[in-house]
Amino acid sequence: MSQDTQFEKSRLLRDLHADSTAITELVTARIEHEDIDYGTAALGHDELLALVADCCAAWLDALAELPYPLEPARRAGRLKAERGIPLESLLHAFRVAGLMFWEIIVDSAGDDDRAALPRLSTLIWATVDTYSVAASEAYRRVAAGGTAQPSQGMLRALLDPGLPPGQRTELGRRMHLPTRATSVVLVGDIRLDATGVTTASTVLDGDSVTLVVAAAPATLDRALRTVRARAGASRPFTDLADAPAALDQARFALRCANPAETGIHTYASAPERALIAANPDLAADVFADLLAAFDGLDPAVAGLLVDTALAWYEFGGSTTAVGQHLHLHRNTVLHRLKRIERLTGKSFASPVDTALLYLALHTRLLGTPRDRQHPEPEPPGGAHHVG
Repeated sequence: MSQDTQFEKSRLLRDLHADSTAITELVTARIEHEDIDYGTAALGHDELLALVADCCAAWLDALAELPYPLEPARRAGRLKAERGIPLESLLHAFRVAGLMFWEIIVDSAGDDDRAALPRLSTLIWATVDTYSVAASEAYRRVAAGGTAQPSQGMLRALLDPGLPPGQRTELGRRMHLPTRATSVVLVGDIRLDATGVTTASTVLDGDSVTLVVAAAPATLDRALRTVRARAGASRPFTDLADAPAALDQARFALRCANPAETGIHTYASAPERALIAANPDLAADVFADLLAAFDGLDPAVAGLLVDTALAWYEFGGSTTAVGQHLHLHRNTVLHRLKRIERLTGKSFASPVDTALLYLALHTRLLGTPRDRQHPEPEPPGGAHHVG
């Protein structure tokens, strides 16, 4: 290549670098227009735009015959596999991108650049081929289970609040979720093995997250009642656009569950716990004096007093019902309640004191596991619900 041609090639590449943002947008638009798997819900516009920008930057380096990274291609392959986009579609997208990229080069070239075009053509198509191979290898590793199962990646996308709502329907189809179904998001290390439901699980920011979908609410409810591990659940929802908010609800619901409880705690099923979990430090400070009354007791004794009091709330203040429920004599129930009154200086006969004791007891419950050596009563109202 002559010195003049090399100079013109460098000028052309400088112009292409200067227009890299516009080039990225043109290539992205062409892919979205010509490839249905990219133009629909499987991949968001911003995600595709970012991938194309990285690829175009690498291709410009290749045209300058500089070292270029393969990671953008590998990242594209992994993402497409996780979203369930067919490999053929991935390769077609690279061909479409390469063709559009080449058209832009030709359109940008002046008369003095023509001598450089054959060399640039060889470079661009060799790079597109290299990128296709790298992306395919990454795709196949994911599809084979080498890094993550496709449903995991699609579930992470479904739960991403940045994904446009209209794109979630296509993701649901790719995940084989039933249409017109009822769903919940669970957070917790659970294993759900029930008939009539479709599940998908992943890990997000250290949380084990499971999407459970059923054709009928009753089927979903029965399946959730089989869970014995501690977990938080969102409210049921029917629109997949609500999935990101459901994840937030499930995470918060788990914070509302006593560390020693098992089963599912559903978001907003216990308003008093929600208020405490929203600001646990404030609750602990406000109820510090009441909580301190239990600190000097043997943990097992304190647990029995708390259980008895919470059962009293659950059964509407009926000491007889509490005794039957806990298999205690009514006088034993009364004795325990009186002891709490002496410890705290509050009275179960006072509505204001009763409300304060209720919140204080739940504050302690959320922060202190029960002594597992002693029999536990059924959880009081709001302790954990399914629905």
